[in-house]
Amino acid sequence: MTRKTRASIKAVLTVLDKCTDWMLLPSKSETLRRLRRLADNPPDFAQEFDKFYRGSVQEGINRLQRKGKVEVRETGGGTEVRISDKGRTEVLKYKLEEMIINIPQKWDGKWRVVVFDVQEIERSKRDMFRDYLVKIGFKPLQRSVFVCPYPCGKEIAFLREVVGVPHGVKFMVVEKMDNDEDLQMLFEVG
Repeated sequence: MTRKTRASIKAVLTVLDKCTDWMLLPSKSETLRRLRRLADNPPDFAQEFDKFYRGSVQEGINRLQRKGKVEVRETGGGTEVRISDKGRTEVLKYKLEEMIINIPQKWDGKWRVVVFDVQEIERSKRDMFRDYLVKIGFKPLQRSVFVCPYPCGKEIAFLREVVGVPHGVKFMVVEKMDNDEDLQMLFEVG
C-alpha cells in the first residue's frame, strides 16, 4: 500500500489542471468506489487525490479558492471543483520551474540570442524573465541580451508568454558571431 502524504498547493493544482471540467471531490464519508461511480471524470483523477490525506486536499482547495485559483460548487453528489484561469497561470509557472533545454550530442554551430526590452513599469516581469533565462542555461552578453548554443525556440516562446512579455522579447538564431571564442569556451562547444 502506498503511503499517503499531505497535498501541497502545487499537487492540488497539477491534478486539477488535468481536468477539463468540474471534478467531484471525495468528502470524509465517501469511499473512493462511490466517488468513481458519481464522478464524470475518469478514475485516474480520483486515484491522483487518493495519494493524499483527504483533509489536506480539502485544506488546499480552500486556500486556492480564497486566492481565486479554483472555483468550488456544491451539488447533490457532493463538492465539485475546477481550476480557474488564475490557477492555470500558476500551473504554467510550475511548468517553468521544471523547464530545461535539451543539449544535443553535437553543437550545430548556431547561437540562440534573446534580446528583450521590457519597460521599467514591468520591472518584476523583466527580472523574472532574466532569471529564467539564466536558470535554463543562457549567459548574458549585455544586460538585456542573452545567448545559448542549443535549440530552444519553443522554450523561449513558452517563457515569454507565461511571464507576460510576448512583444518585448526577440529570439534569433545566429549562424555567425564575431569573436565568439570566449562563448565557445564558456559553453564548452566548438
